[in-house]
Order: sequence, then structure tokens, then C-alpha cells
Amino acid sequence: MSLVERVDEWALLEEVLGSSAERPSRVVVVRGPVATGKSELLNGVAEQAEARGLTVLKATGLRAERRTPMALFGQLLLGADQLEERESGAAARVERLLDDARFTAMLRDPASEREEHVRAHVMRSLTAALHAMADGRPLAVLIDDVQYADIPSLQCLQHVMRELRAKPVVIVLGLRTGPHAERPMFSAELLRHPRLTQLRLGTLGERATAEMLRDHVDEASARRLAPDVHRISGGNPLLIRALTHDILAHGPSSDTSLPALHTLTVGDAYRQSVLSCLHRGDDAVLAVARGLAILDDTASDTALAGLLELDHETVALSRRALESAGLTQAGTFRHPLARTAVLDDLTREDRLTLHRHAAVLLRRGGAEPPVVARHIVAAGEVTDTESLDTLWETATRARRDEDVSLAIACLQLADQACPRGARRSEILAELARCVWRVRPSTVGPHLAALRAAFDEGWLSEQAVPVLLAGLLWQGRFEEAAEIARKCQGAYEGSSAVAAYLATGAVRTTYPALRDRVGADNWPAPQGPADLTAARGHDPRSRAGAALNTVLTRGVDQHAADLAETVLQGTPLSDATLEALTCSLSTLIYSDRLTRAAHWCDALLREATKLGGPGWQAPLSAIRAKIALRQGNAVDAVRYGTNALSWMTPLGWGVGIGSVLATLVSAHTAMGQYEQAMTYLDHHVPDGLPETRYGLELLHARGQLHAATGRVRPALDDFLTCGELMTRWGIDQPALVPWRSAAAEMHLRTGGEAEADRLVKEQLSKCGSGQSRTRALTLRVLAEVAGLRRHHHALHEAIEELEECEDRLELVRVLGALSRSHHALGELGQARMMARRAWRIARDARAESLCEHLLPYTDGEVSTPDRPARDGESCPSEELTDAERRVASLASFGHSNREIARKLFITVSTVEQHLTRVYRKLNVTRRKDLPHDLLADTAC
Repeated sequence: MSLVERVDEWALLEEVLGSSAERPSRVVVVRGPVATGKSELLNGVAEQAEARGLTVLKATGLRAERRTPMALFGQLLLGADQLEERESGAAARVERLLDDARFTAMLRDPASEREEHVRAHVMRSLTAALHAMADGRPLAVLIDDVQYADIPSLQCLQHVMRELRAKPVVIVLGLRTGPHAERPMFSAELLRHPRLTQLRLGTLGERATAEMLRDHVDEASARRLAPDVHRISGGNPLLIRALTHDILAHGPSSDTSLPALHTLTVGDAYRQSVLSCLHRGDDAVLAVARGLAILDDTASDTALAGLLELDHETVALSRRALESAGLTQAGTFRHPLARTAVLDDLTREDRLTLHRHAAVLLRRGGAEPPVVARHIVAAGEVTDTESLDTLWETATRARRDEDVSLAIACLQLADQACPRGARRSEILAELARCVWRVRPSTVGPHLAALRAAFDEGWLSEQAVPVLLAGLLWQGRFEEAAEIARKCQGAYEGSSAVAAYLATGAVRTTYPALRDRVGADNWPAPQGPADLTAARGHDPRSRAGAALNTVLTRGVDQHAADLAETVLQGTPLSDATLEALTCSLSTLIYSDRLTRAAHWCDALLREATKLGGPGWQAPLSAIRAKIALRQGNAVDAVRYGTNALSWMTPLGWGVGIGSVLATLVSAHTAMGQYEQAMTYLDHHVPDGLPETRYGLELLHARGQLHAATGRVRPALDDFLTCGELMTRWGIDQPALVPWRSAAAEMHLRTGGEAEADRLVKEQLSKCGSGQSRTRALTLRVLAEVAGLRRHHHALHEAIEELEECEDRLELVRVLGALSRSHHALGELGQARMMARRAWRIARDARAESLCEHLLPYTDGEVSTPDRPARDGESCPSEELTDAERRVASLASFGHSNREIARKLFITVSTVEQHLTRVYRKLNVTRRKDLPHDLLADTAC
């Protein structure tokens, strides 16, 4: 079915053609926006007219011939096939008449009587020649795009309509609507014609759009696609065809059925058709379309008129023309690709000129800085101080509104235009922060710019900490130390640099920096010694003080409370990321793993929503460390590999050491030694061994050596950790429990005395609240102490593990307790402990631990139902919080009375909770209860 057959006005045109032989002349004007089917309708009229025996003369107005006299009328006369058939000299006579008409059109005084007589004679002759072509048959004159007709042709056409009014002539004119489309004199002549018919074509509705789609796809696909196709095309037939082409180009090739609606692809055919519509239309409409593309959502009529130097009426008419053609809706393009196509169609110079002009107009009109700044950035030119102020204000707002890309674009342009000095220093520092967040691996050139500014002597002191932070992160410690030393003489007091070096984050993360900088240039620790007083300081000072306290003086509950206060009251941003990560580390080292997981998960959700690898990567690394300390090696690997994927090694800097350490330890715990070894072969910065992250990686390497039977290399790694931690003043087992690890190696080589000394020394450093660290220390102490103290220490370790829920350490403690029972001949107790430990180890996928435990189970281990996969429900999710707490304590072997005492409830309540738990989990015995009910992932 063709488009012409779907036009309601076709019946009227058929009636006009059918009566043309019996009635006097008829004039039909077909108006409509660009590409709405006028040309196709006129082609259909021509076919029908020829089929009915009418002589058809056709012409099309061309924009390029608008000022060429008689160009349109010449098409009617010289383009007729009948001209040569009737008489060989007819063409020559017509050419002479047209030349005469062109001559009269150029006469200087058209009002003179003589010239008017000549013009009238020429037009009568042309009209006679036109009528003679009918050869006695009814005549159909069809002219498309008559809005582009030259003036002399229109005058001749007016004369034809008057002179042939009583003849069997049908004149059908296609007229595109829009500004300047109408010729007032010609329109008035049309209105005087007694048999004038005016038709208006518009865009298609959704139902007609579906009809067009059915010519190419099946009915179901057409119905599904029609709403979106109509919304994007506005019902413009040309755009509908273009979208259909794009859909078919990206759809299945095996049949005509199309994919789901959300896969609708708008491509090059649509883009080209949009440009075709615009270039076929009026110049003013094209100009307004370009103005809309430049101004986007700020394109008011006033702004467009000022930008394009058009009058308001032309702008309003052009916008209506764009809307009626289906290109725009509510003043904006119906699809982003349409705007992109219009922008790309502009030359680079025209686009930059429009953006520069738009920036000036909008600023004068009081537009908000971000609106103006987008045009300044697009123009790539800062012409005055006011523009520089606009860029800085926009960058500040953009960072606050989490539009980092806009902030970077503004800062980059501001950096190019701003003279050297304090203001440019601030711009450089802010630019480095923004780039690190979204593209950490590309921050190098920005650090180089800061370093060059420092060497040239114009970098402000407030920007130096940003340079130092970047150099330290990249492991360039000698450069950082050199700058820190020079700052003592370059700035008065060097307060900003000293304050940065005094933060707990710097002192504990880069502890070797003190020796490089020198004791004389090394500032005292930041923040008051009393952590209670630190609550009045900014988040960075409070978090740094808490972390420094935990790693230099030992775990302090006030420090952990202070860290959680920072996490509660500090939103995630570039300025607060360091404070938040320091606070999370403080909770981790204080063995508050459940709270650390809670806050880290919340921050990760926020970072994912706001975007930026510079946030997601370090938070994922911290979450991996939490999972590992909770004994969840599987999640540790998942979070760790996610962290590595967010940034390249170059972007990670020395921080990659912490991620690699977690992955090595997690794979070691699962018995995946080859995979663990691959992470040890990972390229790392040269300065990594001088950082806290280097300590973690060294300890993880020692664990791998120990697990694979390489006792001496493992002992060397653990003792090296101890030597560095002692030298740096951060010798706390919460960071790296090197003493207990070394003690286990001494036990393997017969060094019981040294093992006993080390483990007791570590136990003395474990303060209250260090449940996990104290538990692993008690386990090693039990191994060293022998059978008399074995049970007491191990049971105490189990009590400690209830606080932090480290499943892997619980497996090791239960395994040690099983071996103790076995050595004492208590085989039943040994098997029970071993089976419990084996089940926990299997759930944690700790294969090496399972293998070590298997001999003590006597093969009596059951294989319960597999854990739920992603997307499946987990039975333990049905438990209430109270039931979960009771079941968790019961799974660790506590009696009902002990559980009641710990939870401050009655024994009867405990029994009721357990009854419901057994039913929900489908178990019948206490020992079948899972041990990870309070872990981060219940299933």
C-alpha cells in the first residue's frame, strides 16, 4: 500500500481529475511540511491524470533557480514530450518566447505603458503555447515546491489561471509550509480563483505509522515498534522509512521478525534523513535548527533571535515548521542523534562562532554559569576574566553535582587561559583530583604540570599536598621527600605541607618517608593526643588521628568509635575519600568487621551510583580485605578482582599492594596456590616495600610459602615484616600478626622456645576488643603450650571468634581442638570437632583446610544440600534477627543456658527460637546448623 493511498484527500483529487473534461479549470494547492508526502501525492496525480487521458505538464521549483527568470515556466514548456511530436519548430518558438519573457523581466521600469504592453503580449503568447500543448485534450499542470518559483514564472502562472479559467485545465501546486514560503501577490491571485481547493498534509499518526511498518515487518513487530517509531519520527514519512531501514539493518537477517522494543536502533539512515529534511526546507528553518542544536534546552525565541540575527516572527514560524515536520517536540529535537547530526553538519568555524556568540548572549541575559560555561568549553576559547570566573564557578558546581566530566572540561580550558600564580595553582590541583577520580592512569601529565609549577616557583602552598599525594601514590618517594624539604624554605611556615605530612594516613601508609625527609623536616603528628578532643576537628584529621592511634599505640575503642562517627556524618566526595577509607581501615584493624562491612557496602553503592573508578577501586579493595578477615575467601577474591578491574596498574600505584595481598591470601586459603603465585608475579611500583601495602603483600607471600611447605622463606618474610614494623613504629598485630605467623614456622623447625616468646609477646599487644587477632594468637599459643593449656586457650579463642566471625580462623581453632582431643584419646570429641570444622571449611571453599581435617573425621562427613546459587532463595534468609543470633551461638556449641545468659533472654525463649530455626532450615540436630548465619553473606 503506497503513501498516496493512505491520504484522506485523495478522494477529492480523484473527483477533480474525473470532472476536468466537463468543467472549467480547477486549482488545487497542496500544503504541508517538508517530507510529508507532497511530491509523492503529485506523482500519484500525474499517473492518474495520464491514465484518464489528460495531457500532463510537470515542473519542480528549485532553490538554486529561485532568481533565474522563467526557470520554472521553462520546465513546463520545454519539458513536455508533446512539443517535439507536434511540430519541429515549436521548440524554437518556445525558446524565443522564453527569451522575450526573460528580457521583459529585466526591464528597469515595469510600470511604463510600453513595457507593460510588451510583457502582456509575451505572457499571452506563453499561455497560448501552454494551452496548445494539450492538443485538444484536458490539461493537467503539476508544479511541486512552488515556493521556490521565480517571480516571472509566477506572473505567467497567474496569467494562465486567468486566461484559461474557462478551459478544461487542472492546476495542482505543491507548496511547502514555513517562513517566507508564501508569495503574497501570488497567494492573493489564488484566492480569487472561483474553483480553488486547498489541501493540507500533515504528519502521520501512530496507526498510520504501524501501517507503513507492516510493509517491511510482520504485524506483531509493527504494533510493537510503532509507538517508538512514531515518537522519534513525529509521523514524518521520510523519517519513518529511515527508522525502518535502521531497524532492519540491525535486526535479524533470517526472518522479518524484530527484536524486543528496547533494541530499537536509531542510526545513519535517520541522521541523513533529518539533514535531508532541513536542507530541503527554508534557509531560516535550517538556521533555527542549528540554533536549537547549539543552545539545546536554553533555546528560547529571544535567544535564538539574538544568536541567529533573525526577527522573532521568523524564529517562531521556523520552530513551528520544525515541529510540524516531526523533527522537534516541545522546542527540542525528538532524538539526540538529530541534534548531533545538525551539529556535525556545521563547519568547525561556524560551530565555534555560534558557541562564542551564544556564550556572550547568555551571560548578558543572566544565565547560570554552567549554561554559559558549556558554550565557552565548546568554543575552546577564554576571552576575558569573566569567562575564567565562569569556568571556575561551573567546575566547582559540577564537582558538587557529581558532573566530573564537565568539571574536567572547564578546568582544562581554564588552565590554558589562566596566568601563572595562585589561581592557576588551584586550578591545576583541582584538575588533578578530578582526573584521578575518573581516569587515575592519566593523572601523570597533571602531576608533571604541578611539579613544573613548583620548580618554576609559582605553585601555591595549598596545591603542594596534591602534588605530594600523587607522587607518594605512584611510589616516587625521593621526589616527594625532596619537595617536602624544599617547602621549608619556599613557603613561610609551610603550614599546608606540614599539616599534610602530619596526617595519620600519610604517617601510617608511607612510614619510610620520615627517614627520607629527615627528622628536622618531619612534623609532629596531626591532631590532639586525646581522641575525645579530636571530635571537633575536620573528618580528615579525625580519621587520621584514629588510624594513627590504632597502628602506633594499639587498638583503642575510642579510636574505633571516632572512626564510625566520621563514617556516619561524612558524605562521599573527592575531598572526603581519604577520611572515609582511613575510618574503614580503623574499624578493620579494631576487628569491627561487621560494622566495617556495613559502611563499606553503603559507600560502594554510593560510589557506583555517582561513578568514578578512583572511588570504586579503593573501596572494593577495602571490602575484599574485610571479607578475607571474616574468613570469606570467595568474596575476598570477587571484590579483589573487581577492584583490579576498575583501574590499571598505573592508576593503582602503590595501593595495588593491598589488593594483591588480599588475593594472594584468599587463594592460599582456598588451596589455589598457582593462582596465588600469579598475583605475586604482578608488576608493582618500586617504592611498594616502603609502604603499609608492601607489608601486607610481604605477609601474604609468607602465608603462601608456609602453605606450600617453604618454611625458611616464609619465616624470613614474617621476620622482615617485624623488622620493618618495629623500625617504622607501627608494630601492631592488628596490622600484620607477624609474631604468631613466625612462631608457627619456628614450631615446624623445632624452635619452641622462640615460638613461645613471640606468641606471648604478641598476646601482650592484643588489647580488649581485638577479638580476631587475639583468637589467632591464642590458637598458636595453644599449639606451643602443650596439652595442659591447650583446651583452655582454644575455647577462649572460640569465644573471641564469636565477636568477629572469622570462619577460616574458626576452622583452624576447631581443627587444633580436634587434634588435641585425638592426642588425649578422646576420639569421639575429636571427630565431632573435625566434622564441624570440615563443614565450615567446605562452605568457605578452603580446600587445603578440608584436606588437613579429613583424617580426623574418620570419613564421617556428610554432604548437605549445595548452597543457593545467585537468584535462588536461601533458607537462612527466612530467619528473624533473634533466631539468627540464637542459631549462630548454638552452632558454635553453646548450651541453651549459655545462650540465654549471653543474649539476656530466658532458656524457654532460646528453646522456642531453636525449634523454629530447625523447622525453617530443615535440620534436626544442633551440629547440623550452619556456622555462617551472621556472616556477610548468609548463603
